[in-house]
Amino acid sequence: MKKRSVFIILIGVVITITLFAGCTSQYPSSNTPTLTITEPQNGASVSGTNLMVMIQVSNFNIVDKQGQPAVSGEGHVHYYLDYDAPTTQGQPAVPPSGVIWQTIAATTYTFHNVTAGSHFVSVELVNNDHTPLNPPVTAKATVTMTNPSGPTLTILQPTAGSTVTSSNVTVTIQVSNFNIVDKQGQPAVSGEGHVHYYLDYDAPTTQGQPAVPPSGVIWQTIASTSYTFHNVTAGSHFVSVELVNNDHTPLNPVVTAKVSFTVSSHGGGQTYNVYLMAKNIAFNMSSITVPAGENVVIHFTNDDAGVPHNFALYDSSARKTNLFKGDIITGVSSIDYTFTAPSTPGTYYFQCDVHPNMMNGNFVVT
Repeated sequence: MKKRSVFIILIGVVITITLFAGCTSQYPSSNTPTLTITEPQNGASVSGTNLMVMIQVSNFNIVDKQGQPAVSGEGHVHYYLDYDAPTTQGQPAVPPSGVIWQTIAATTYTFHNVTAGSHFVSVELVNNDHTPLNPPVTAKATVTMTNPSGPTLTILQPTAGSTVTSSNVTVTIQVSNFNIVDKQGQPAVSGEGHVHYYLDYDAPTTQGQPAVPPSGVIWQTIASTSYTFHNVTAGSHFVSVELVNNDHTPLNPVVTAKVSFTVSSHGGGQTYNVYLMAKNIAFNMSSITVPAGENVVIHFTNDDAGVPHNFALYDSSARKTNLFKGDIITGVSSIDYTFTAPSTPGTYYFQCDVHPNMMNGNFVVT
């Protein structure tokens, strides 16, 4: 009788374990985060200049807490174009300057103005403090871009007919279907080159001839989408901008743009304008120079979608004294910060208070 009772109990235990196992098998055996690129498909061909990347994530909570301490199981996403996701433990997964990338709390991101040819995208799940997960979670896909349209050029600032209240006039442009590279003086290569900026002179457009103006004309040749003309006199002016080949000759067909504007009269107490941009967790300038005691307006654009940034001024990199602290704004958005520059010449320090180790520079007062 005792043996039969033990046997019945064992059968009951076996049945209970079996039922319990059947009930729990529907849940994942691991909580390890996973990442899959759903768009573009690996090896796909994409027409146009915009490359949209879509991902699928599991076992990971995407939150907008960038710059905050790491919390297991949550964070955001880094998207990279033509660059393998950095995976060094304990180090922010931030690529070198010049790499096209974005940090965002979203499962989709679009790269704009992607040139024709072969490319790849890499995506990484990261902690709130931008460091890789442990182990790293990344994905990668290759794509071929086919761009049917030619290069385009638009002057964003100054706007046509506007009044500039500073003797320093910053020209900012937007370019598509054209790769801006610093290969000046080298042979022309289709689809790449640099930019010529001209003040009060129409861009030269003679095919096969370098787009270089006569002596005395104020102009600049540079591999950049922004350039500042200094000491511009009060009155009516215009700027013309041209995309050119590596050898300085005009593209074929020619790509130019032109706007007229007015510079207001200068004098004591004038406003000094600075155009500062945050993009890819980096400022577009590492040094800002202003006159002592001048009224300063920082025209700040946060181009990092979903990422908070600001501008703050300190006495030095030790940050013992805060001289100005701008409101934090979340991208994509803009704000004007107005303050008076220190009256004592010297080198001060500015930073983004949210990302101080990656976004900072010298504020020089002359």
